[in-house]
Amino acid sequence: MIINIALEFEKLSKNLYIFFINFFPVLFLILKFVIVFILLALGILYLLSLKGIFLKRKLLNLKDDDNDFNNLRIVLGVGFIILSFGFLFNYLIYFFIWLFQSFDGFLIIGINVIESFISEISGLDLVIFNTIIEKLIALCSFVAIFQMILASFYFINNRIVLVDSKKATTLIISSVIQVLLFGFECLPYLL
Repeated sequence: MIINIALEFEKLSKNLYIFFINFFPVLFLILKFVIVFILLALGILYLLSLKGIFLKRKLLNLKDDDNDFNNLRIVLGVGFIILSFGFLFNYLIYFFIWLFQSFDGFLIIGINVIESFISEISGLDLVIFNTIIEKLIALCSFVAIFQMILASFYFINNRIVLVDSKKATTLIISSVIQVLLFGFECLPYLL
């Protein structure tokens, strides 16, 4: 009875591992298109709001006192659109991989030290455990990078979005700490 339960548990764990390994690239493909859509929408909304401000000033014959802020909107709108196409066509991802290739997160460095220590002492091969942990760290890295993008958007648009600047600053600091912990491990999975 116990042997049958152990065999069923082993089959179930192998099936869950195979499902996790096969589902992970699909998940990152979906997340890639979500971030492309969000960045493209932000860029288009910036440029459309600028068009609305220009038409309002033209209809009401107002002086253009806010010209510097409008220039910032043009730069941000075009920047978000360039970022979205960079993620879509992978040239920005390749650039970030080249830029951050020597930076591993502190958590990954610690896991590698522990893994080498365990393999030296006991001779166990932790390949299955290591691949699952790698993929979870990559997912946490994507969340940290996405959180940093949203925090910078909140921080720039503190007049438009009703978010306290202290909350946006806390969000930026926590996302930087998360990026230091997890690194940029999600970038190869976004290709």
